[in-house]
Amino acid sequence: MFKDRISVGFISGLIAGAAMIVIDWGGYLLGLYNERLLNWASTITLGRLPNTAFEVVFTQLEQILFSGFMGIPFAYVLLKLTSKNLLLKGWIYGVFVQEVTYALAIAFRLPNLEVHTFNATISHLLSASVYGLVLAYVLKRLDKVGT
Repeated sequence: MFKDRISVGFISGLIAGAAMIVIDWGGYLLGLYNERLLNWASTITLGRLPNTAFEVVFTQLEQILFSGFMGIPFAYVLLKLTSKNLLLKGWIYGVFVQEVTYALAIAFRLPNLEVHTFNATISHLLSASVYGLVLAYVLKRLDKVGT
């Protein structure tokens, strides 16, 4: 079904991105923080935070799409590595991507993204961990289906 690395990585990233937002929205709806992951897509696309329900939905979909794109490099990196400790490698990748995006937002002084509350930072770290674990798991499953 999915034999090429781009498709497998992208689909795995989309599924992992969907899992990631469950944690993000959970913390937001519980009132633990106001900084959602979709704010990143909104700031990059709109230049500001979303103002309408349509903008929230649109930028949330963009965030999931970005997660899909980020699954592609992981799928290719795994070709060079063994499949041992795949979940650990996925977790490392997810946290690494999150830390790099945080660093870039601070370095480029992106509005609404350069300062984070402690609760949002912990939640985003947890979301990135879930992303990496789900990414690795789904990628492994899709690789088995494709063979």
